[in-house]
Amino acid sequence: MAPYKTKAISLKTAPFAEADKLVTLFTREYGKIKAIAKGARRVPSRFGGRVETFTYGDYFIAKGRSLDIISQCQVIETFQRVREGPQTLPSGLYMIKLVSLGTVEGQRNPELFDLLLRSFLRLKAGDNGRKVAKDFEREFVMLEGIYREGIDPQYTLSEHVGEDLRSW
Repeated sequence: MAPYKTKAISLKTAPFAEADKLVTLFTREYGKIKAIAKGARRVPSRFGGRVETFTYGDYFIAKGRSLDIISQCQVIETFQRVREGPQTLPSGLYMIKLVSLGTVEGQRNPELFDLLLRSFLRLKAGDNGRKVAKDFEREFVMLEGIYREGIDPQYTLSEHVGEDLRSW
């Protein structure tokens, strides 16, 4: 069980066991990974909001048999402004959904990680949410190698992730 340290963006959390959370992280070095945050659902928890969606942090993770375990987390940025904005939240969630559905667990994609982080920073800075999401879509299809001239990236992405994204 060799531990490793990585910077990651939390894509989503889900209840796990009695007091734990299953956290899906997107990292620059390891791609998308799932890890357990022990005791994260307890009221006095050392993780608290550190593993919540949108949080960008420095994670220390121990390799487990089936799932990795988050040992420590130091928050770099919470993107609170993105969470609270009526224009930025839907755009941020949309980008998270694209990364979640469009990537395979364990596959490195440093360019996509950098794109997601840059997009969140733009949202935090107050850029228009819809424009940031559209720019993200265009760059995402180019990174994935599925760009088609003259076709809205949303259609290509819908085909790529296997879900109709027009409602987003």
